[in-house]
Amino acid sequence: MCSKNSFFLILFFLLILQADKAQIHTINLSGKWDFQIDSLDQGISEKWFNISLTDRINLPGSMLTNNKGDEVTINTKWTGIEDSNFYKSPDFVKYRQPGNVKFPFWLQPLKYYVGVAWYKKKVIIPANWGRRFTELFLERCHWETTLWVDDKKVGMQNALSAPHIYELSKWLTPGMHTISIRIDNRIKDIDPGKAASSITDNTQTNWNGMIGKMILINHPAVYISDVQLYPDVDKKIVKAVVTVSNLTNKEMEYELSLMVFAKYVTNGIKPLTKRIKLNKDTTVIEWEYPMGDRFSLWDEFNPNVYTLNATLKGDLGIDTKATDFGMRKFEIKGTQFVMNGRTIFLRGTLECAIFPKTGYPSVSEKDWERIYRKCREYGLNHIRFHSWCPPEAAFIAADKMGIYLSNRKFSLGFSWRWKSHRQICL
Repeated sequence: MCSKNSFFLILFFLLILQADKAQIHTINLSGKWDFQIDSLDQGISEKWFNISLTDRINLPGSMLTNNKGDEVTINTKWTGIEDSNFYKSPDFVKYRQPGNVKFPFWLQPLKYYVGVAWYKKKVIIPANWGRRFTELFLERCHWETTLWVDDKKVGMQNALSAPHIYELSKWLTPGMHTISIRIDNRIKDIDPGKAASSITDNTQTNWNGMIGKMILINHPAVYISDVQLYPDVDKKIVKAVVTVSNLTNKEMEYELSLMVFAKYVTNGIKPLTKRIKLNKDTTVIEWEYPMGDRFSLWDEFNPNVYTLNATLKGDLGIDTKATDFGMRKFEIKGTQFVMNGRTIFLRGTLECAIFPKTGYPSVSEKDWERIYRKCREYGLNHIRFHSWCPPEAAFIAADKMGIYLSNRKFSLGFSWRWKSHRQICL
């Protein structure tokens, strides 16, 4: 006879299997892409989205990791803070000569490029993707992207830390299509400053490319577009704010189920289900989920992580979204920080996005676990990110290992993600 906890766990996996059976489909875009440098910025006027590109590149990655770009010379225009003495002092004459240029400011890359580059890939959209919602998800681009599908311009996005997400249902009909992405890593309208770790060659480097997840996602026409979670230890609840997008332009009635299960601890919690009325476009549902009297708290000593699984079920199918969270209460009492009633002291280090092998941060959970493990070995519990936001993997690993994260202006908490439930700003 199975236990109560086992029953809820089995129920959760049945919901996952049911949702996976027919609803959410993905196409992985990693691999070889057509590529071409557009140093004169003529690609738009010459309609490069309509022609064959002359080179190839492997993604996820950057131009540097693919050995693309210009040779480094004394005239290379860097994105960073330099000492003009290098260009004038006789002590550095031999390091300013062609073939022997050695800049003292930072680790010198083999190739360097700031400007426009084009990336292109053919995709085949399955027949069963029609009349559903399709989006392109690019986890991290550097940094401005402009997208064409075949010869149609879809739009432009400009973000250094948030994913670039394009809604493509109108353009990606079943059949073969060409995706063209123009990436521009020049400083233009948005200038974070040459000392910002998000772009400076002193740290992360001003790279051109795409890293992390690169996928096409196909959802039902009615789907869960966002889940935000707000834990409240005193009330013993987690407030779920679920956003449902409806592409049918019709009012509908669906069933929404929420179920919390413990990711690294063992106690299960009863699932909730209710009927909801959906608007013609977007509906936001706020729902308080009771955590019971025996929930586990999250802190650096006991990093207990829960997962809330939201499942939407109706006439057009099933959609599901899993979101991690932790039950914790962060406070300031007098001159001290308090987590779950316990006074804490932040013993931290600075992370300026220094990844010399690639010039950009790792998107691997294991790599961030290794970084946090080193922090633990030195007795640290906190990392401050200077003028940049790390990838999703950094937050997942921090949740699991009990590491506090903050930004330059000192925001602290369990963890935080762009457009996500985890709020650290106080």
